Order: sequence, then C-alpha cells, then structure tokens
Amino acid sequence: MSEPTSRPVPDTSPPPSSPSSPPSSPPPPPSPVALRVTDGPLAAPVLSRVVSMILARAACPLDRLDDALILCDAISAHAPAHARDGHLSFTLTTDTRALELRVTKLRTGGANGLIGDALLPDVGNVIERFSDSRRIESAGDGAGEELVLTLDFG
Repeated sequence: MSEPTSRPVPDTSPPPSSPSSPPSSPPPPPSPVALRVTDGPLAAPVLSRVVSMILARAACPLDRLDDALILCDAISAHAPAHARDGHLSFTLTTDTRALELRVTKLRTGGANGLIGDALLPDVGNVIERFSDSRRIESAGDGAGEELVLTLDFG
C-alpha cells in the first residue's frame, strides 16, 4: 500500500486590499428622477421608497432622511385634493448637499392648498417645519403650478 502524497493547495483567496488605497465611493445619485403615481393607498409607500433610495445614494444623514419621509407622508396624504388629474407627480433632484422635491401637476392654488393642509395639532405645519425652503412656480406646461421643496443635508 502506498502512502498518500500531499500536494500544495493553491491559494484562491483575493489579494488583500492595500491600506493606502481609498475605499470606493458609491456612485453619484441619479438625477433628476420623475415619478407619477395614481392617487391611492400605494402612493405614500412608493414615494417614500423612491426618496429613500435616492437619498441613500446621495449619502444623506439619517436625521434628514427621516425629515424627508415625514414630508413624503404629508404630501401623499394631502396632494390628491390639489392634483390636476388624479395622479401625484414628482421630480426629485439631488446632489451631495440637498434634495429638491418638486410636486408637479397641481391645479392653480394647489401649492398653497397643500401647504395649508399640512397643519397638524401640536406639531404645526409639517411642510414648513421639515423643508428648508419652499417656493411655488408656474407649471412648465402653463396649466397649474408646482410646489418646490428643498431639504439641505450637506
């Protein structure tokens, strides 16, 4: 009987990373993102998830992510009463310091109506409290208006 021969086993593990090489950074956030959802029970979760994904890619701090999600809930709850066509339409633009959340396709007077509806007892106006700036612009197609909210995080 012959003795088993031992053979060296090749090392197939990846080479160790160099301590001097910088860690890879996440890809920049996509920008802008347009979103249109039908008014209904899925509007809030869809908007919240899309905003979460975009802010995660932009390296947004968690406290501002929470603020953005509160804004998404308020907008989803009140925007349908001010939308022109039964759909909620948004454009999201980010960079490394801020999120611009544009609520589009609102009827004339809808932006002010949306802001006014976001008033909660003991909290105040959610849109005014959790966004850093607000402005109302005429809709790009000339019909109605848009509410533009900015959240700074950089």
